[in-house]
Amino acid sequence: MFGTPFQMFGTVHLVTIIVILAISIFFPKIYKNKTDQQKSLMSKVVAAIIAFHVIMSPYKDLYLLANPYDWRETLPFHMCDLSEIFLIWFLLGGPKILYKCAFFWGLGGASMAILTPDISFHDLDYIFFMVGHGMIIVGIMYATVSLGHRPYAKDILLVSFITAFVLLPIVYLINIVLGEPANFWYLMAKPAAGASLMDLFPDPPMHLIITTPIAIALFYLIYLPYFIKDKLVK
Repeated sequence: MFGTPFQMFGTVHLVTIIVILAISIFFPKIYKNKTDQQKSLMSKVVAAIIAFHVIMSPYKDLYLLANPYDWRETLPFHMCDLSEIFLIWFLLGGPKILYKCAFFWGLGGASMAILTPDISFHDLDYIFFMVGHGMIIVGIMYATVSLGHRPYAKDILLVSFITAFVLLPIVYLINIVLGEPANFWYLMAKPAAGASLMDLFPDPPMHLIITTPIAIALFYLIYLPYFIKDKLVK
């Protein structure tokens, strides 16, 4: 299996999805009723695992792969990279807005990345890709289920504003300054490897006309279980 061409929803991919899903469900439930001291320690452990991935990914991209990436592609500016950084900061005591951003970005972006990865082979790149995106989901579920945090409807507009009007222009400018092959948030070109939902949209940056409202709609869809729960409680 290792090193073979990636097959979407093939055996390796399906097993990966099942493992990530299982850990995301059962691990937070296990820690839900632990003591505050145990939760504090585990928060640091989860943050450390995510931090290790953030630090090691550029090293892997530049020095461990048979076909190394250009250094301009390895900087941690993709939305999922920012989700990891925000989760680390939040789990170590950062403000709750970090959790809110990571919640919507992670459940929306990381889950889509896991389902339609920008990957060509089952190799070291695949392992790092799935571990990183999987830990985003695990970290979000841990913060939500174990630590008792949750988003509210008003947070959707706040996260959407931060995403579209604060971070997106900054990331686009970073792409311009760095030049090709920098393509953070896929604002310059569609993913080069593997199939993705972006194949259905116009070429960047015109795809933002379609993907921005879809992303906001996805945020509301992610929030739907909370909306239903709050209505039932009332």
